Amino acid sequence: MKKIIDFIKGIYSTVKTWIVLNGIEGVVGLIAGLILWLFGFKIYAGFAFGVFATVNWNLFKNKVLRLKSRLERLETKLVKFFKK
Repeated sequence: MKKIIDFIKGIYSTVKTWIVLNGIEGVVGLIAGLILWLFGFKIYAGFAFGVFATVNWNLFKNKVLRLKSRLERLETKLVKFFKK
């Protein structure tokens, strides 16, 4: 039972963090896109999903850039270490 509760808490924390990082634009874009698609407005839903995808792309791009900078710092440390 403890594992299940920890798993649910982990999912809740991940979803909450994603919503905070995504902001109102991303969340509303997703909800509006789903509602518009449900009612058959596929072109307008595409615009809403485009807003959602753009916000998520920015989040993904920032994570990749942070990872790249970490790897570059690690590389410089390794170069210094092996030059000694």
